[in-house]
Amino acid sequence: MIGKSKLKFAALMLAVVSLGAGAQTDEERVGRSSAAQLLGAAKLVESAPVQTYVNAVGQSIAQFAGVNYKWHFGVVTSDSINAFAMPGGYVLVTSGLVKQLQSEDDLAYVLAHEIAHVTRRHHYQVIQRQRLAEQASKNLQEVSKEDEMVKLSLASGQIYARGLDKTAEYEADRLGAELMTRAGYDPVSTLSVLEQLVQIKGNDPRTELLFSTHPNPVERLNALVTAGLDRLPRPATKTNANREKRFKSFRDSL
Repeated sequence: MIGKSKLKFAALMLAVVSLGAGAQTDEERVGRSSAAQLLGAAKLVESAPVQTYVNAVGQSIAQFAGVNYKWHFGVVTSDSINAFAMPGGYVLVTSGLVKQLQSEDDLAYVLAHEIAHVTRRHHYQVIQRQRLAEQASKNLQEVSKEDEMVKLSLASGQIYARGLDKTAEYEADRLGAELMTRAGYDPVSTLSVLEQLVQIKGNDPRTELLFSTHPNPVERLNALVTAGLDRLPRPATKTNANREKRFKSFRDSL
């Protein structure tokens, strides 16, 4: 499923970190601002093979999303177990989460879940509603671009600290399972990842933000089963030696 990636690590860093010109839509500008804010707290893993690999997996799934974003995927250095979706096609996953995963299919589910958030514009819609509320309260008072960027950063930080509503998370689980299946991955890995989260103690500081911003993993498991996860087609071959080898190499590099 993964072709040879042409993405260079330096280009990835420039694309994710840059807040300058080049953003053609407001949605992308919001995403760049959000990504830069997160990267101010957790830096990208400085490994070209790591970043190339996660981008290859991500792109192989994103091609089925049916949207025209310039997708950027990255692994950040953090013991926290979490992943983040930013408007406009930016997805970041922590090295702490990657180390908990057991296969490329597990990683595919994590990325597909975040891709689903972007395609459904979950975070962007929240920011748009916040903007409208601010404009109404200030009688549409005009602000400078610098002030707007500060507001975007603050709004993004609040969203990731507070989390989305359960409906958005369930939708991202459901759509993510469908997307990874179209890309040739095993949808049963959605259950594998959520079961792994269940096994992690709730008071583990590495999962504090994840558990405070997402529904309980058991609830997510039940919602997926109810949504008909078992009706999604599974790969004819349950194991893929090449995938296992490249995932192991990827995870061992962190």
